[in-house]
This record gives sequence, C-alpha cells and structure tokens, in this order.
Amino acid sequence: MDFFTGKEIAAPEDVKQLLQFNEKILLSAETARSAALINPETIFVTSQRVIVKRPTTLGLRKNIEDYRYTDIANVHLKKGIIRSGIILKMRFLSDNVEVDNFPKEVGAKIFRLVQDGVAGRLSLAQPQDNVVKTPNVVQQEIIDKIKELAKLKDDGILTDIEFQTKKSELLARL
Repeated sequence: MDFFTGKEIAAPEDVKQLLQFNEKILLSAETARSAALINPETIFVTSQRVIVKRPTTLGLRKNIEDYRYTDIANVHLKKGIIRSGIILKMRFLSDNVEVDNFPKEVGAKIFRLVQDGVAGRLSLAQPQDNVVKTPNVVQQEIIDKIKELAKLKDDGILTDIEFQTKKSELLARL
C-alpha cells in the first residue's frame, strides 16, 4: 500500500547533518511512489522548521528546501480518500509550498505539527535549562530551603532528627 499512499520513514543521515543544536526531527515521511516512481519527495518536520527534500536527475541530485516556522503564515491540509497533501502558505514568498501524496493519517500529523510550530508550541528547550546559576544564587536557595525546613520543624511537621538530616543534606551541597 506504501506504493500508492507514501509512508513514514526514518530520517536519513544527510538530513540529520543539517540539524542545528537542540533541533529534533519530529516526523519524517515519503510521498507515494505512484506519483513519483523513482524520486519520491520527503518531508521532515523538526522542532524549528520544515525541510522538504526533492530529488532530481533520477535521484543523483537533491534539492533541499527549508522553511522556518516564523516564515510560515498558515498550513492547509488537502484530504483525499486515501492520500493527503500539505500546502504551506508563506509570509514572504508569492508561491505556496506544496507537498502531496501522503497517507491521510501522516498528512494529519504533519498538519498538526506545523500548526504547533507556527504557534510556537514546539520549542523543546526549557527556559530553566538555559539559566546558569551563580554560586551566590545557589547558596541563597539552600539557605532559604533551610529556613523553610526550620519553620516546618517549629510548626511540628518535622521532628528534630528529620530537620537535622535534611539540613545536613542541603549543607553538603554548598
């Protein structure tokens, strides 16, 4: 059935080498071979962009196009009975980008992922991961935690032994 509908695939090494730091491939799909027997197109939806690979000259050459989510104004899903297609409406290009002949469910996945990317919901980096804490900040955080533990001990929630154990653990991190 892949011949007529296309399929999800593993990302090839040449595309993986194009990825930037912290960029991850979320979905890779190949178009139906019935539409392009020798040179099926492939689409890669990453956490930062959409990459379209269009082989030419019997697969000896490949055109790789990349579209950042900030440059995509909207995405349109063309649903057929067994196949679907994606149209990327670009902000700064007069022509739309169209990739056709995917299985219906793969087209729907691509559509949702691109929508999330355009809306900014695909950012995989967590803000806290980028924050470098200085030693003074870490010391202050530990002191604040010890004060919280002391209050819990004073309120009778923690015993003296529990307080001393936690306090020792925190002080060991200094």
